[in-house]
Amino acid sequence: MLSNRKALWTLVIVANLAAASSVQAQYDTVYPAAMQPFTDVNLENYDFQWFAPPITEQYGQDTIDPNTGIFFEYHRLFMNVSRGHNVEGGFNGDATYGNRVDFGFMTEEDSGWLFSGWRLDGPAYDLVNRGDLNSFEGNRTWRLPQFYEGFWMEPMVGLRFTQFNDKTNPFIFMQNNMLLGQVGTRVFSHRGQWTLKSELRAFAGNNWVYRGDIGDYSNAVIGGEFALGAAYHLTREISIDVSWNTLYFGKGVGRDPIAIFDSQEMAVTGVAFGVTLNR
Repeated sequence: MLSNRKALWTLVIVANLAAASSVQAQYDTVYPAAMQPFTDVNLENYDFQWFAPPITEQYGQDTIDPNTGIFFEYHRLFMNVSRGHNVEGGFNGDATYGNRVDFGFMTEEDSGWLFSGWRLDGPAYDLVNRGDLNSFEGNRTWRLPQFYEGFWMEPMVGLRFTQFNDKTNPFIFMQNNMLLGQVGTRVFSHRGQWTLKSELRAFAGNNWVYRGDIGDYSNAVIGGEFALGAAYHLTREISIDVSWNTLYFGKGVGRDPIAIFDSQEMAVTGVAFGVTLNR
């Protein structure tokens, strides 16, 4: 039954995206690349030189142009996942590890796409805090004209699917399936061989909670994501970075398998280390 529900929601999402692409394509001649999903990326126009020396300027100058073309990021996550309110030590958290991959592109017309996937393998503390998290999102992005002192802003609007499986109770499996609409922005600035960056997202949607044979229900979900970090450019298009990330659900997460229509908050926060190509 659960696999049928997932397949149905996948078909609904794909159908809506396809319909939106067809309806909005007519606006492409007025607003080039603004409304047409998956704008063609002409790789021949992008001068990828992975090991070229980094472009540097003195602090305060704003002559470094941001990269365009395809980009890729990988991060290793060291996160803390809050406990459910129904267990001892509620509001505390427990450590776990995971991975995050971001990829997409930005055209020379200052529009593009960003896709991001999370996977946390824990926490893994029996009877206290056990579970795993998967999240995938797709965002339409734009790049605004440069701000004062070389700051750039990239607004985004998109769709996120997040699944959190709470396995704290060994007899009753709690699965949260959250379909969320979101808006956000990325702000960054190049300073010599450094890039300072921050990301902010706000999301809301619905959570379908499945819990064995006891009975399923749904909750409204609201929350957001925040990240603040810095990257050091080893070459023109390769950098290593570190950031602080927080994913927060203000309400709507089911974690108590006994309570009726359980709706809790949950926070996932910690450090990410990784490598970035052409972003």
